[in-house]
Amino acid sequence: MNKTYTLKVPRPQYDRLGSAFELDDTYFEELLPETDEVVFIVSEDQRKRFAEHAKRNNSHLYWICQMFLPRNINQFEV
Repeated sequence: MNKTYTLKVPRPQYDRLGSAFELDDTYFEELLPETDEVVFIVSEDQRKRFAEHAKRNNSHLYWICQMFLPRNINQFEV
C-alpha cells in the first residue's frame, strides 16, 4: 500500500500550492478557521512529484515545494 501523509499548513501556503498545481478536491481534508490552517493529504507518489520541483531552484515551484522534501515533511505532519 502507498504511504500517505496528512499535513497541516497555513491557509496562504495551501493557496499558493493550489495556484501552482492543479489540485483536485481529494487533497483537501479540513479547514481550521480558528488557526487559519488547512489539513490535506498527499500520497508518497504525489510527495515525490512535488519534491522534484524542490531539488533545483530553476522555477517558481522551488520554494513552494520545499515542504515535500523528506527532511522537511515531518514538521508539517499531523
